[in-house]
Amino acid sequence: MIEFAVETVGTALALWVTSLVYSDISFGKHPEVWGVVVVAVVVGLANALVKPVLKVLSFPLSVMTLGLSGLLVNGVVLLGVAYVAEKLKITFVIGHFPHTIDTTTIAAALIGAVVLSVVSLGIGLLPFMKTSR
Repeated sequence: MIEFAVETVGTALALWVTSLVYSDISFGKHPEVWGVVVVAVVVGLANALVKPVLKVLSFPLSVMTLGLSGLLVNGVVLLGVAYVAEKLKITFVIGHFPHTIDTTTIAAALIGAVVLSVVSLGIGLLPFMKTSR
């Protein structure tokens, strides 16, 4: 249970920092802590339930692109999280999504996935984010 809480806090922190660093990912003008935490829980659930299925389905593409399709999977998961957040009445916008999907939104999802991965890696290296397993 402690590991889940630490992971959720780390994901929430990574999402918040990503929204500060990359303007196309936003929690709105005045983000609330609970909203960021709920989105972090949704990201955790999506990574645990949806992402493995998408990775299996995209395996042939992954072989052909030498793994670069993983970036596409991460972007799709981020867009899915934004969609779920909208249904939960939480402001979490990627590009213009969930209102419209266009090239800006797709680029924002792909770039946002890279930025979120880098920020998550950095946060994961912090000593207080380690749990004893």
